[in-house]
Amino acid sequence: MILKMSSTENNILVKAIARLEEEYERLSLPRARVLKLGLQPGWNAVIGSDGCCGVAMSFRRNNPNYGDAETFFEVNELKRYVGTSLFDMARDCLRDGSVRHRSMAVAAMNALSQPLVADDVLRAKGYATGVDMARLVHEDDIVAIVGYGGLVREYTGRCKELHVTDMRPVSAFGTAIIGETVTYGPVGIRVHPAEDNPEVLARADVVFITGSTLVNDTFEEVAGYASNARLCCLYGSSAQLLPDVLFENGIDVVMSVAITDTGRFEQDVMNSSDMEGSLKKGQRKYTVGKSPGVARD
Repeated sequence: MILKMSSTENNILVKAIARLEEEYERLSLPRARVLKLGLQPGWNAVIGSDGCCGVAMSFRRNNPNYGDAETFFEVNELKRYVGTSLFDMARDCLRDGSVRHRSMAVAAMNALSQPLVADDVLRAKGYATGVDMARLVHEDDIVAIVGYGGLVREYTGRCKELHVTDMRPVSAFGTAIIGETVTYGPVGIRVHPAEDNPEVLARADVVFITGSTLVNDTFEEVAGYASNARLCCLYGSSAQLLPDVLFENGIDVVMSVAITDTGRFEQDVMNSSDMEGSLKKGQRKYTVGKSPGVARD
């Protein structure tokens, strides 16, 4: 199921590129250029000057809802961006509007966000760094996670109810343990199709939203369903976007990563079949909240 798209003028990425421009002007940061672009089965990557690197989910070969028409890039289609401004590339890709171009736009904006997610820059704005989300989730909370992934393991058994929604078929997450008896999983988790987002997110106390919603243009819709939650967190490698605009649009906490070793990053993009896993060797995890108290009133 592909969810409905948000209107262009109110799109989170349109707001983000404008805010990035303001921050680069305010801090007199150098305008990074595109050095190299990386394509992988599940991820797109941007390697920029001045240490600016970013990735974004591509939805290629890891989601049956999207085929080649939405996700495939011809190499020459991207070569024209090499040497150009990351800002220009991000804007150009946004104008196209396809999933593959939005993925590259998010990767470019995540790269531009890299100098802006340093702890000292975030704290100077009054944001809370080093937020421990696990401590903010209570035993009696109903927790909903949009996007089935590694985060599910962290909260299984730690809350009253754990619900997971995903665009992929629910059957894709079925497991079985075969011994004297056969046990079917997942256990302690209820997996829902994306169609259930309105109901599941509306009754959750804590909601985690995958950063890939920025890529497939469903962020505003999904975040809107979670408006009643005590805490709403955007997570994942695609969520490196400047947090200011996220905090202004329904997010309380951002959990993402920043690339610390650009040389290792390029090597991993080239050689790793599991880029998300390999990035752990050359990245810095960060969790930032919009205020010291974090939770909504």
